[in-house]
Amino acid sequence: MKNRLDKEGNFVSANLIESKSFRIIFTAFLAFLGGYAFNSLGIYLPWMLGPLFVVMIAKVKLRKYLYWSKTFRSTGLVILGLQLGSSFTKQSLNEMIEYLPVMLFTTIAIISFTVLTGWFIGKRMNLSLGTSMLGSFPGGLSQMVVLSEEMKDSDETVVGFMQTLRVILVISIVPWIVTHVMSVEPGAVMAVTERPFFFFEYDGKLAIMMLLTLIVFIFITKKANFPLPFLLGPLIAAALFNLAGPGAPQIPDFWLNLSQLLIGAHLGYTLKVDNPRLFRKMFGAVFVSNVLLIGFCYYLSIQFAPTLSLQANELFLSMAPGGVAEMAVTAMSVHVDLSVVTSFHLFRILFILFFLSPIIKWLAGRNHGKQEQGQS
Repeated sequence: MKNRLDKEGNFVSANLIESKSFRIIFTAFLAFLGGYAFNSLGIYLPWMLGPLFVVMIAKVKLRKYLYWSKTFRSTGLVILGLQLGSSFTKQSLNEMIEYLPVMLFTTIAIISFTVLTGWFIGKRMNLSLGTSMLGSFPGGLSQMVVLSEEMKDSDETVVGFMQTLRVILVISIVPWIVTHVMSVEPGAVMAVTERPFFFFEYDGKLAIMMLLTLIVFIFITKKANFPLPFLLGPLIAAALFNLAGPGAPQIPDFWLNLSQLLIGAHLGYTLKVDNPRLFRKMFGAVFVSNVLLIGFCYYLSIQFAPTLSLQANELFLSMAPGGVAEMAVTAMSVHVDLSVVTSFHLFRILFILFFLSPIIKWLAGRNHGKQEQGQS
């Protein structure tokens, strides 16, 4: 057993330093420092971006001392899902139904744009169809990587890198555009609900009912293989409580910040940035394609906002090529309608997973079969 000296000259077991418990605590400490530093500097989304960048940078040199479980991310998604669900009312549900044609049109337009950029990257980088398409689609990092593992001709490492860079660019650029470029008309921003900092103000019996309903819907969405069940289950439970009458709880600020830290630390820990060769080879093409995609979404939001009587920043967040969680956190920060932003993103993810992914799998399998016939 190796031993090390601590600051006081006492021997400390290396097994203790490299144990899972120590690595979790150390990662959480770095995540907190990142969030606190970003918050002190006035950087946007501090409790998500701070942990993300600090943990991601620390992972390059201190990887063996870091560990972050998916359970922490799932906990953060549950908290965020409850807050998102509490924003759904009968009025917002009617608006969602009204916006369905626009959701379909913008989803097809954005995906068509990513197909073009994905095809360009695939040709330039000599990637397979499955790899270039799944790496380009704005359907959520984890979902696209999982899909790439199921496809024979797809390289999950490249897909992970392309999706990683997209996430970093989106959560760095989109919030800045929303707050500094897109103007908001006076009185257009949603009223901010006063929330307690730590304690929930909610009836005990209703809290138990909410917890049981939440668990049931997490179980159902997992069994049905829905994307992000730990976000979608609580969201549905809270939305039902709002629509049925008793109302869903408002999440205190402390727990919302904690959910951002848990999600941000997970992104920082899982994002693949430790392959310098792949980074140098693909950075330019992926960077340009994603900046163009963000610009395309910005253009669509400016064009459609007056027609739909929506604020341009609200529509831009709804269309932006980021994940549900990241865009929802941004929407909360600028106080726009969470139900609109969430419904647009959930619609796009479901469209990609249940309609587009089978088509890509079929095309990739067909190409793979032709290649095998050509070699035989």
